[in-house]
Amino acid sequence: MAPTPHTDGVINTNKHEKMKINRDYFWFRLFKTRGIGPKALTSVAKILAAENLNPEMLSLNQSDLAAQSPELAKILKGKIREEDREKVTTTYDQLKEQGIDIIHPGHPNFPPHLLEISPVLFTKGQQKRLRSDSVTIVGARDVSDIGIRITRNLAGELVGNGINIVSGYAEGVDLEAHLGALAAGGTTTIVLSDGIKQLRQKIAFQKFNWDRDVLAVSQFDPDAKRHLWYALARNQLVCGLSKAVVVIESGPERDAHGKMSGTFYTAKVALDLNLPLFVVNPSCFDDPPKGNADLIALGGYRLDSVDGTKEIVESISARGSTCLPNSDENAIIRAEPS
Repeated sequence: MAPTPHTDGVINTNKHEKMKINRDYFWFRLFKTRGIGPKALTSVAKILAAENLNPEMLSLNQSDLAAQSPELAKILKGKIREEDREKVTTTYDQLKEQGIDIIHPGHPNFPPHLLEISPVLFTKGQQKRLRSDSVTIVGARDVSDIGIRITRNLAGELVGNGINIVSGYAEGVDLEAHLGALAAGGTTTIVLSDGIKQLRQKIAFQKFNWDRDVLAVSQFDPDAKRHLWYALARNQLVCGLSKAVVVIESGPERDAHGKMSGTFYTAKVALDLNLPLFVVNPSCFDDPPKGNADLIALGGYRLDSVDGTKEIVESISARGSTCLPNSDENAIIRAEPS
């Protein structure tokens, strides 16, 4: 595959460059630039929106950009290094060859309400599923047999109502949620706690149509290895991609050794985002999960393991196309039309 021609806008200091800017590359170049993190990327998107600009409009020269958009020039000044360009371009072309997509503000499949959570996403699979009606199902890695049955049944019933299932690809509830959705003929979104290039298909998925029915998403550098902090950040994205969150089994917020429960943390993120949080009734289990009772006390809805699907579906229908807080869908689309 021949290398994709790129022009970097302000990244390329050649004043006579006439090629049109590749938006995917523009955002990837910024993502890979030292000194430009998620907050700066979010600021760039907001400036583009406020000033009705898109990458095609940007000057190819720093001084010209300063006249065109002082705020944008201030963010980028001194950060773009020409010596990094060849490496970034090679990496970009490799991602494209591997079928990895870069989803960014203004991309037709970028959910605008995710801007404050993760302004750039890397995906593999049916990227349009980012805009699907989705429900997140999470829970303990060491899930009980009862928890497995509840997870599988709930995932299957939800996909029967046209809902995509989101989870984190970990052992336990996450894995059962993904497999339950696929076994029922539905779709699922895997949200990774490492880079998209670290994704490996687990054996249990091989009997399903992975390319058609599974979307993998990562907010981290494509080569990034798994890290505890990444897992916490990933849990925010897991919630952001959904209209409701379901907890199957959760331990207490912290165990006897002070270790934080990822499930409990995800549930609290859902509450902070004003997402409906459904928690399986502790009485459904032989050994009631303590975290479930605690989360219900914090504001989670007690979910019946038999008839709970209807309540979740009704909750999603009531939300309609409402975005999460901090969304400005029209502004982002206006800044970078598809």
